[in-house]
Amino acid sequence: MLTPATELLDRAQRGNYAIAAFNFHNLEILQAIIETAEAEKAPIILQITPAYLEKIGATAAAAMAREAAVAARVPVALHLDHSDSFKWIVWALAHGFTSVMIDASKLPLAENIALSRQVAEAAHATGATAEAELGHIGGVEDSVDRGSAGTGLADPDEAARLVQESGIDALAPALGTAHGLYTSEPKIDFERLDKIRELTPVPLVLHGGSGIPDTMIREAISRGIAKVNIGTELKVAWAEAMQAALTTGEKEPWKAAIKAREAVREVVKHKIHLCGCAGKA
Repeated sequence: MLTPATELLDRAQRGNYAIAAFNFHNLEILQAIIETAEAEKAPIILQITPAYLEKIGATAAAAMAREAAVAARVPVALHLDHSDSFKWIVWALAHGFTSVMIDASKLPLAENIALSRQVAEAAHATGATAEAELGHIGGVEDSVDRGSAGTGLADPDEAARLVQESGIDALAPALGTAHGLYTSEPKIDFERLDKIRELTPVPLVLHGGSGIPDTMIREAISRGIAKVNIGTELKVAWAEAMQAALTTGEKEPWKAAIKAREAVREVVKHKIHLCGCAGKA
């Protein structure tokens, strides 16, 4: 069932677990996410970036994701991830998204607050959830280079101000993680996370969840993270399984796609259990 993200995140925050938020990049990955969430009885967030909306075709991508969420036997929020444009926010809300993220982290704090407030007002007018980002979360996401990780970490006092003055429902603070695959050991500034948790009442989001050791994910959740974003690991699982199927001489696309979907389901299942949201639907 299509559900506002706030409902899922608030419940996770009270229950000391996290909602696994999965980016989809094609139909097979979308199917694998929904099928696994249903099998594990887990509420999840299904999300896509503007870059992949453009690659798939925005209307088609939104339509298939929305219909899959509506038909799902578990709560599913449909989230626009990492938009730096208010135009995309408006578009997503008009096409049934129940959650939107504005990434104005490159702007000065006052401008980030102003744009985040505008997004929150637009989202709340449709009953949707608004997420914002503070600090710099680097790496490469959907072919977009977001710079180096570990620079420009979120300031706790600025986090409190952003949340209070913008009215956002969830905050993604930069804590040292990065998008894409890590080229060195990932690090999370847990002390910074503790300070931000103390000063901000809204659910906190961990971006760059692919490739972070399970022990670090669990600790982040125990310290207040209520949403964990996973994208790259799904793409890698899909690509490796598809390549293996095609190299055996398989000529039927749907048969190769079944293998790819199975590989993605294994990753999704693991992340759902890691976040602790299995059985929470």
